[in-house]
Amino acid sequence: MQIDAATGAMSPVTGRFSRRLSDLGDAFRDMQACRRAIIDRDDPLVYEVAEFKQAGSDLFFGTTTMQPGKIGDEFFMTRGHFHQRPDMGEVYCTQSGRGLLLLESRDGRSETVEMRRGSCAFIPPDWAHRSINTGSDQLVFTWFCNVLAGNDYASIARRGMRKLVVDRAGKAEVIDNPAWV
Repeated sequence: MQIDAATGAMSPVTGRFSRRLSDLGDAFRDMQACRRAIIDRDDPLVYEVAEFKQAGSDLFFGTTTMQPGKIGDEFFMTRGHFHQRPDMGEVYCTQSGRGLLLLESRDGRSETVEMRRGSCAFIPPDWAHRSINTGSDQLVFTWFCNVLAGNDYASIARRGMRKLVVDRAGKAEVIDNPAWV
């Protein structure tokens, strides 16, 4: 397996998908800014995922490559999810770029982990997770989890996560999500 740390390109790959802003519009709190960006910026690419699954293995892995950008004062982010199997965690290892990993337990605890080249983060079982690109370059990370973990996006889609990561004078700041106040 070869992984390009600057771009996230992998070889070989058994699957891939991408998310454009129109796929994530409900994840941002400023819906008007999101709709304008979809039209004015030609529905920009937010992130791409490449994955590799080996038949018969209990693990799979891949890369996520996130573009820099903002909607209003919120940085580009992944949709965020819990795993369908609450007993399974995940690991993220940052290859390049800069960001934050936002973690949230079902009982409302929130934590952030800095994502920078060389950092590895363990996502505990039954914690939601969302990656946010807080830099001006692509954020590239590899991830590893069990093939049976599955994704539960609906739990986050209803109200979002309890915290937001916003730009305050050129610096990333974690704030309470008004939808939860």
